[in-house]
Amino acid sequence: MSQRTNRRLFLSRCVSSVAATSVAYGSGDLVAAKNDRPLLGLIGAGYQPETKRKGRGIAIGLAASGLADIAMLCEIDSQAADYASETVCGGKAKVVHDYRHVIDDPSIEAVLIGTPDHWHAKIAIEAMKAGKDVYCEKPVAVTVQEGQWLRDVAQQTNRVFQVGTQQRSEYGQRFLTAIAMVRAGRLGKLRRIHIGLNEGWEGGPFSTQPTPKTLDWERWLGPAPMTDYLPQRSHRTFRWWYEYAGGQLCDWGAHHVDIAQWAIEQQASGPTTIKTTARLNQPLVNGQATRDDTYNTPITFSAECQFAGGITMLIDSSRNGITFEGDQGRIFVNRGTLEGKPVEALRDAPLPEDAIANVYGGTPAVSHMQNFIDCVQSRDTPISDIDSHHRTLSTCHLANISVRLGRPLRWDPLRERFLGDEEANALLSRQYRKGYEIDV
Repeated sequence: MSQRTNRRLFLSRCVSSVAATSVAYGSGDLVAAKNDRPLLGLIGAGYQPETKRKGRGIAIGLAASGLADIAMLCEIDSQAADYASETVCGGKAKVVHDYRHVIDDPSIEAVLIGTPDHWHAKIAIEAMKAGKDVYCEKPVAVTVQEGQWLRDVAQQTNRVFQVGTQQRSEYGQRFLTAIAMVRAGRLGKLRRIHIGLNEGWEGGPFSTQPTPKTLDWERWLGPAPMTDYLPQRSHRTFRWWYEYAGGQLCDWGAHHVDIAQWAIEQQASGPTTIKTTARLNQPLVNGQATRDDTYNTPITFSAECQFAGGITMLIDSSRNGITFEGDQGRIFVNRGTLEGKPVEALRDAPLPEDAIANVYGGTPAVSHMQNFIDCVQSRDTPISDIDSHHRTLSTCHLANISVRLGRPLRWDPLRERFLGDEEANALLSRQYRKGYEIDV
């Protein structure tokens, strides 16, 4: 009998009330034998009943349910909890209101985190310290300091940490192919990367409203400052408030900047200078919002980042996708296309058979969730590790800090500090509401 099976039998006897709620989902090759399927907890479902949209938590839960058993579900919106329970778990999972019940349960091997961004770091750190592996939606942190904490705790606890940047695995391997082409010199010497993220949302002023009876608003706010309920602060639109997220620069930026830095092998470093322009929803003073009833992240923006080796990365609010420009050609890639003359040239001069596998770490690419489950079992480093994501996300945060302060900034990638600008350094971290501090 395998060590995993022994452990599962032991845990099932110790916590039979939870283990009994697990159920096999899916069919075919994706479904492992029952005793080999990890038990997972889903924290944050995020269903939006008013728009009938599936939240990020539901999406990652559905991706995981064919590969593992989701035994516990935590959600502070009862409508979202009910919908996710039926949709993801077939009504079989134990539903709880406090994520600590998931973390404290010894039968849960890993957690899936689909909460709003401002909760990611706290939950993930506590989960790793409790011995759980983590799959966390991007962006995993709302400050550079939180990213540093996550990286350090993952190293200290030796937990598997997969970030939900699915472009590293999914979408017809377009992004992997683009990276392989850049590294193979198919564009010549790379000079410039242009990243389009679409515009951010414009909105406000908004009016406060009674908190829905289904939502625990105080708990939803968690580490963020206490404020009256605005529908526009919750669900999908939390992205447009610095209190909970980082606007388009951190939302789509977490995907595309990741691919760009991976392509130029800057996964352990970052830019040296950042210069931005932006159109904002409201005036900011010393980097802080001046009103609480209007979105405060940028509507349109342009950030020019200089990297070692003379590569310029331009991040702006234009057409969504990444353009790699070299002295012998350019290619454009997004989730729907990979195009450009060097791409057309692949018909007659294809990449080596192992080119994409080499980008992916030496193995054939699999689905993003499959890679996570495989690493939970093998203890290998997942394809979207916290170390590289922290560096990617730092670039996004630096651009936001430049926008908030309205000036160019110089960055030391080794020390992870701004040079000669303590006001900017102060924005690398944030204060937490009493009772919701992060203990590292």
